[in-house]
Amino acid sequence: MVGILGFGVDGQGVAEWLVTQDAVDRILVFDDKVSNAEVQKFRKAEIGSTLEGIDLLFRSPGFPLIHPLIADAKKREILITSSTREVLKNFSGNTVGITGSNGKTTCTALIQEFLKGEYGEERVERGGNDGVPRLDLIEQKKEDCFLVLELSSFQLIDSEYSPNVAVVLNVTPNHLDWHRDMGEYAEAKRQIVAHPPSPRSAGLRRGKSERQIAVLNQNDPIVKKFAEGIKSDVHWFTDDVPFDQIRVKSHPDTIRAAITAARALKVSESTILKVLQEFKGVPHRIEFVRELDGIKYYNDSSCTTPESAIVACEAFEKGSLTILLGGRDKKMDFSNLYEVIKERDVAVVPYGEMAATFQKNIPTSYHLQTTTSFEEAIQAARSTGRPNIVLSPSCTSFDMFKNAKERGKKFGEIVQSF
Repeated sequence: MVGILGFGVDGQGVAEWLVTQDAVDRILVFDDKVSNAEVQKFRKAEIGSTLEGIDLLFRSPGFPLIHPLIADAKKREILITSSTREVLKNFSGNTVGITGSNGKTTCTALIQEFLKGEYGEERVERGGNDGVPRLDLIEQKKEDCFLVLELSSFQLIDSEYSPNVAVVLNVTPNHLDWHRDMGEYAEAKRQIVAHPPSPRSAGLRRGKSERQIAVLNQNDPIVKKFAEGIKSDVHWFTDDVPFDQIRVKSHPDTIRAAITAARALKVSESTILKVLQEFKGVPHRIEFVRELDGIKYYNDSSCTTPESAIVACEAFEKGSLTILLGGRDKKMDFSNLYEVIKERDVAVVPYGEMAATFQKNIPTSYHLQTTTSFEEAIQAARSTGRPNIVLSPSCTSFDMFKNAKERGKKFGEIVQSF
């Protein structure tokens, strides 16, 4: 009997895989936010009340290691795992993992496109934090394939294997409402380079699966320290980047990291250039929505940190931008963002639970009065008349929305209704 702690996208992906396993006769789900009817859509699955009789417990990423059910499982000596652990342990091809406080989804998508362009779409798979677990791949022979995984600190914190290629973009304060402190958060990120790859992986050179590559940001002091004491071949971010050929709006380090990884994976320069010229970016990350009456609207709903909002502020010409800031706080330090807002002459429309905080800390000349609804905030941004409006909340969406994707979708719907 197998237990699943948490039944979001990851937990449901685990359940979908478990029902195909003959050795699994029963699945118990532990999640107060789901009903038995939702769980019973999966054969063998039902709501659990106790760990009695469970042989294996899958932890979903959103549940910390200090969760009472985790403690109970340890006391009962139940094996605890996760979809990430199982995929890194059992995938037979080459794993490429990307982590960072900001930019990892765009970097993951860009690396995926580089690999597809060089080796063919059929040889490249993707999963992880911004997608599904990809447990479906672990029983398939895919030695010539690449699996590109976006990995969060929640997924890495209890890792036992590292990817064949590990990319670390940056480590800045984030998720301090989940982690005990910044030290634990950084250490969770470090796990991406702290372990050997699985002996079951094909390895970057056939027969030598112990070879690893770490693509690290030499300009981030925390990430730079990750290179100490590891056995990987360290590749620092390249400066040889044709920025004049790049279509997408993103932080330069995101592009540098992806190109460095691509070169380490033997992607040709011609493929790299072609992808850079064609890559449009990913949804909810400074994603162009529309232009109306001389104003361009961008959806950056996945911006849930002040550092990510700084990227948006610096992506547009000084004095041309209005951003919507708001949502629920994650105990972040916004002081650098406030400085950038002043330096870049950014107009701010605060909304949601954090509106009062932003009004208090941003000079009056840079922000509008708080608004009562999300739609009213967008209308207020429109009234500034500036040529660029970006939803870069810098906070979580949970005060108004189920997740950042729902927030971004609603932003797009309102903008398209104008």
